[in-house]
Amino acid sequence: MSTVNQGLLLDLLSVAILLLTFACLGSKLFDRYVAYYALQSIVLSVAIALVALRLDAWDLWALALLTFLIKGIGIPIATRRYLIVRLELKRDVAISTGISTSLIIGAVLTAFAYFATNPSSLPGGLVASSSVPLSNAVILLGALCMVVRRNTVAQLIGWLILENGVFLGAITLVATFPFIVEAGIFLDLVAGVLIMLTLVSGLAHRLATTNASELQELRE
Repeated sequence: MSTVNQGLLLDLLSVAILLLTFACLGSKLFDRYVAYYALQSIVLSVAIALVALRLDAWDLWALALLTFLIKGIGIPIATRRYLIVRLELKRDVAISTGISTSLIIGAVLTAFAYFATNPSSLPGGLVASSSVPLSNAVILLGALCMVVRRNTVAQLIGWLILENGVFLGAITLVATFPFIVEAGIFLDLVAGVLIMLTLVSGLAHRLATTNASELQELRE
């Protein structure tokens, strides 16, 4: 596969990741939150594998496999089994803005990410320079999900989406990092996610709700 074709394919995968982020932002069902995140993570693993093919790096192949197994399968199954099913979460009604408003804000943030990170200003040698502003857009949209959603589980999904955006930018810009650094960062992030899952589950069982506004009232 030529470099041009690899770059174009990585751009398409980045666009797919961005569209799945918009799908999550525009949904109110917890099952769809998890499904969109899982699919996004699988697409991300394919993007990492494509960069591994381009650079002929075995460490990136291992990272692609870990991303698929842990982020694409493990975390979604754990989230659905221990949070969605156990807490009987179906429809997210704790949203600070309307869906249409959230999507409009998301579109503005996407445009800002593109103009703030102009692909033409990036250094040469990248597999796909257009993936960098797209990854920044995913990061901003993940943060937006955390802001507009008041349910703690929905905010957790927003954090995981933000993390995918960071990974997408990292494999494009710093894909030559040694494997030990990549694996260390990856495992640290996964450990943090698992701790958050445990914390949210414990709070939900004790308080019988995961509404962030009510947690704020308890602190006050």
